[in-house]
Amino acid sequence: MSTISMDATGDAQEPEITVLVLCYRHRPFLADCLASVAGQTWTDFELIVCDDASDDGSAALIEQCLSTLGRPACFVRHTCNLGLCGTLVELLGMARGRHVAMIAADDLWAPERLAAQLAVLRQHPEAAMVYSDAHQIDESGALLPGSFMQAHQAPVPAPSGKLFAALVERNFIPAMATLIRRSAIDAVGGYDASFSYEDYDMWLRLAARFPIVHLPGRLASYRIVASSMVRTMFARPDGRHFFTEYRIHERWLDSGLLSDRQRQRWVLLQANAAYGMFCTGHPRAAAALWKAAQRDSSRRASWLLRSFLCAIGLHRPRLVRLLAPLKLAHRE
Repeated sequence: MSTISMDATGDAQEPEITVLVLCYRHRPFLADCLASVAGQTWTDFELIVCDDASDDGSAALIEQCLSTLGRPACFVRHTCNLGLCGTLVELLGMARGRHVAMIAADDLWAPERLAAQLAVLRQHPEAAMVYSDAHQIDESGALLPGSFMQAHQAPVPAPSGKLFAALVERNFIPAMATLIRRSAIDAVGGYDASFSYEDYDMWLRLAARFPIVHLPGRLASYRIVASSMVRTMFARPDGRHFFTEYRIHERWLDSGLLSDRQRQRWVLLQANAAYGMFCTGHPRAAAALWKAAQRDSSRRASWLLRSFLCAIGLHRPRLVRLLAPLKLAHRE
């Protein structure tokens, strides 16, 4: 991994905001994204751009764009892929701003995004974060029906204040349209580099300790493309994704913060995540299934059997391979 500073400022004063631009195979959209960041009406921000080992020429284009952007920036170029959460942990270690805003390099910001949200946080010093809605756009930039929060079934009206109970029901906050106090991120322990995605875990931890404020309006554009997270990680989840889901539920199931109905639902969701770990051959599947058996009495025998199979090395992928000849012989 190499870090390249470009026109870095030597000002020791903390900037009001650190902007993190996260790129992985976003070359067709990079220039527009960086232009939307540079075009903010609030200009007191530190800019850190990271390419997470893209293989589409993104890094070279970032260097080109930053050289003509007209403002100080730091470019972090990975030679191996760290993943979203690992990258965030690294970049936050470099960040000097009192607030943090992040954007994937295929998304866009409205010009007033930072200024409007910073004004809200200044009015609400007790709040950890402010969030707004986002347009949804396709690969060409054309508007898609509905907003991000509508697509994710956000409560109507969008809530402010104590959001934990609402977030337990679903994740409706668009990460690219949030401004977070750095002190609040640190207070809840920062991001977990081992997770496959970052936002839901952080929102829950912030909401459990601090108020969160909603600022009406669509201050970003969320691009839905073939390589976006919603079409890859969530449509075709791997073992790491299921383990992330499992751990998010594990964190809160015995916290006392869930209602009885919510806890019952989360027990089932965690058990399903454990089953996903079994199906994908995750090495921690046996322990996860054992925990599922303790909590989900309606399917306890099934979880115990699968936990035993995992313990002796028979994850579902291996079972499928072992049983394939038997199925073939039966057909013949």
